[in-house]
Amino acid sequence: MVHLSPPSRPGPEWASELQDKIRDFGYSSHGNYSSMSLLRTAELYGGQETSLVDFPATNEPSFRNDADRKYKELVRQLPSQACIDILVQTYFSCINWQYDLLDEESFSERLEAWGKISYSDLQVNFGRLALETLVFPALLFQVLAHALLFHPPHDEKINSLMTMAGMTFHDLGAEYSDTGAELLALLGKKNIKVAMVQAGLLRASFLKSSGKVVEAWHTLGTTIRDAQEIGLHTGRIVCEQSPVEPKRERHNVTLIGHKIWVVLHIWDIHMAVVLGRPIATDLQIDRFSHTIEDDERRRELFSHWQSETDLPRPFDIILSGYNVAYRYFKDIHQMEHSGANSQDYATVERIHAAIKNNIQFLPSWCSLENPDTRFDRLHGCQWLPVAREGLSSLIHLVLLALHRPFIFSVANSRTEAVKSGIAILHAQERLFQQSEPHQRKVFNPVYASFDAIVLIAALCLVFPNEDHERRTECINVVERGMQRLHIIGQSNSMAKSAHGVVCSLYHRLRHRLGIEETEDTRAVFSNSNWTSPNSDTYYTNGAPSEFSFDAVLPPRPTHDLFFDHISSTQTQVPLMDTPDGLPLDPLAVSVTDSWKFEGTFSDASFWDMMNELDH
Repeated sequence: MVHLSPPSRPGPEWASELQDKIRDFGYSSHGNYSSMSLLRTAELYGGQETSLVDFPATNEPSFRNDADRKYKELVRQLPSQACIDILVQTYFSCINWQYDLLDEESFSERLEAWGKISYSDLQVNFGRLALETLVFPALLFQVLAHALLFHPPHDEKINSLMTMAGMTFHDLGAEYSDTGAELLALLGKKNIKVAMVQAGLLRASFLKSSGKVVEAWHTLGTTIRDAQEIGLHTGRIVCEQSPVEPKRERHNVTLIGHKIWVVLHIWDIHMAVVLGRPIATDLQIDRFSHTIEDDERRRELFSHWQSETDLPRPFDIILSGYNVAYRYFKDIHQMEHSGANSQDYATVERIHAAIKNNIQFLPSWCSLENPDTRFDRLHGCQWLPVAREGLSSLIHLVLLALHRPFIFSVANSRTEAVKSGIAILHAQERLFQQSEPHQRKVFNPVYASFDAIVLIAALCLVFPNEDHERRTECINVVERGMQRLHIIGQSNSMAKSAHGVVCSLYHRLRHRLGIEETEDTRAVFSNSNWTSPNSDTYYTNGAPSEFSFDAVLPPRPTHDLFFDHISSTQTQVPLMDTPDGLPLDPLAVSVTDSWKFEGTFSDASFWDMMNELDH
């Protein structure tokens, strides 16, 4: 048998040239079965140095003069180094823990290297700058944009960045994020780097925080494709590592790539369930972790979260959530896609039992009940109290999504949905109380709260004679949730729409249950023998007798808000001061007003049924 071995003649430069040409034709550089991969093999074994296209290979981007000029214009919009340093510090102290995408030391090295790029470098030697250097401002702009969402207002050290009267840090953050996105578009897709994926994910995060959910979902999809292009889904970085990269990042690039893909997958399956969108990623966590061949490094990243003695890290919280609950998003998505058939309910019970069991094995420092708080005030763990509440909120959101398709058909799912919704809203209130006033204007707290408020109010409306022991708590968490939505809605139009929708539901709830404005709401609902004064006329077995909810689709509030444009005809809500500074008093809402839902929903939707109940 003749054994063929690759010739020694073609060296790394020739291989790099062939890689570039394969990418030019749109083929994956790490696929094994495409036509171009066969050509690569044939040329490798045949010792051919020529290929389909004859042009020099380079890792440097080729810019046209207009793109060259545009790039220079955009990077000149970066603020002074002093302002950058302040905002970067805010980002790493307040924000980076949420997704753990950036290594602070490596980022600081890159920032220092960028600071040494001179004006003449951009003017004369622009074409010879490494792509990693050219990409960095796109990432930096997204970091600055996020920092501005959370930075204390009226900071005199950076107030000079405000160029117009009435401008806010949020406005400036939006401009920076847009500029970073322009830079990414300008650099193109020929040579994608990890920093481009990081910038893309941060761009999606900024859009989501600003209430631009549809745009965030599309940006996430593009970022997922970029990550796949460089092989992050395979557990290895396919793109060549440049010698100009900081030494620390070259050593940790595999771990960073693993983190990024896990976060991308969680984002993808989460948005798929919440928004009713298709799933674009796949992840078998155990198999994926073993793509790290070094046992010690694999344990460092994927097993550290089980330790009770080492300091918690942000990625440990992310993995905790995935191992306990997020891994079931895909099953939930499949059930919803198949129409929530009754034969699927055994799967619901199985997943519910698995999540409840998994919760028991959470590390003590992120336990959902009576957590060990000894790490909370240690240096480097200041993020832990907030992260713990976010973890609780998301785990219960999985349970809420699991039972949502069956809330109109299975009593047990109604009970579990209400319990999960209450847990979400309690966690969201604790998060709200831990945040500073200027941090309460981002859209992030709306997602879980809005879904939970709508589901609880809907079930209290349709089944007023169930779960009496939780009635007081249901009304309380709905009212408090409405107050929080109002505050966020003052700076975000979509949050304002969400607030209007829940106010309309609350109006219907009070009206259907016969609660007058002057009544003591909590006294009414604390009576376990209480029944709706309208029950004889309007309700049979809990549901309105003239309506059947068997064919009604359960509400998917966040999806309905952004894709069906659900809103309430009432836009003006009476406000009253409250002792804790929350300005909305839901009990001040008049029951005589007309509160209709508007949108592009179908006749089988929950919202259409609510409108019909008024006739």
